[in-house]
Amino acid sequence: MEKKDREIFEADIAELVLELGMFSLLTASIALLWRDNLILSIVVLAECLLTLGLWHNKSDLAFFFIVALLGSVSEIVFVHYGVWQYANPSVFGVPFWFPLAFGTSGLTCIRLVHTITLWDKVNSVHVSKK
Repeated sequence: MEKKDREIFEADIAELVLELGMFSLLTASIALLWRDNLILSIVVLAECLLTLGLWHNKSDLAFFFIVALLGSVSEIVFVHYGVWQYANPSVFGVPFWFPLAFGTSGLTCIRLVHTITLWDKVNSVHVSKK
């Protein structure tokens, strides 16, 4: 592996670890703190701000807000019609931290997809050069 290829590979691995770490942190926070909406809201807000600090280009922000809005509206509709319910709801049958968590989760996942597809693209170019 050439030096440049190794640097790209290491950067991609670091990005994958960061993305999976952010997703895991959010998941663990919700799993451990769901009983206290106020504390969880503060933690999710901090994680959201950290995530947006890392990934904040125009499409990241648009994706975050669209997923947060549409995901939340869908959840409110599902809860309203009895599809499921939340154990600790606060607004319209869902926890008030939900939009931030949904947007943060969605942004982290789309960044993960971007990293994986970019890695695949770089790998394909490298293989076709041989």
